Amino acid sequence: MVKDKIKVVCTGLMVALFILVSITEASYADVVNPGEKTIPYSYQIANIQDYPDYVLILHGTPNPSLEVLNSSEFSFYKLSTCSIYAVPSSVYQEVQVNQMNDTMVSEFLNNDSRVARSDLELEGLYDTINEGNSLESALILLKIRSIQGNTLNIQKEKIIYTYSNGQRIEKPFQNQNQTPEPPVIGQSWDFYLYFVVLPLLALAVILFILIRRRSS
Repeated sequence: MVKDKIKVVCTGLMVALFILVSITEASYADVVNPGEKTIPYSYQIANIQDYPDYVLILHGTPNPSLEVLNSSEFSFYKLSTCSIYAVPSSVYQEVQVNQMNDTMVSEFLNNDSRVARSDLELEGLYDTINEGNSLESALILLKIRSIQGNTLNIQKEKIIYTYSNGQRIEKPFQNQNQTPEPPVIGQSWDFYLYFVVLPLLALAVILFILIRRRSS
């Protein structure tokens, strides 16, 4: 009996420790270190208008549970992983997907034979970079190749990098699993202000004070 109680207590402690570690890791991943900034991914489906008989849905973990897509750009929580689903408009209205709770939405999208699914996984975060980096955004253009049965063939066409000086650079995807690297463009003005100009001014002030003290 005593051994059984010890086992139960140990199991409970292990579960509690696992939950605590998971929460701590998630919280830490959400924190941006001083001097850094996050660049999220944004996405846009270039030819969604070619499929008016379907409702395109974004579904991910931990969110969003349900987001109906259109031709506009979209993005989501940086730690989420999402997929796109195509539901015939008539089916979407029939089953009233927008009235379902999160569990029902997930069950419907992943198991209903009338839903077309893509094996393309979308990430919310491109990278965490130095604040001095002039890169501002990363937009991936997607293109639907076909919708047949329960298979949605959608691919990444190109990525558009935008910089703080307004410059936009496009790079095509050669491999769906490898994002083309952005070219390095000069440091932004705030990098020089905070990491070059201000330290030099501070050094000049310190030297001025030291010189005044020695001469007095």
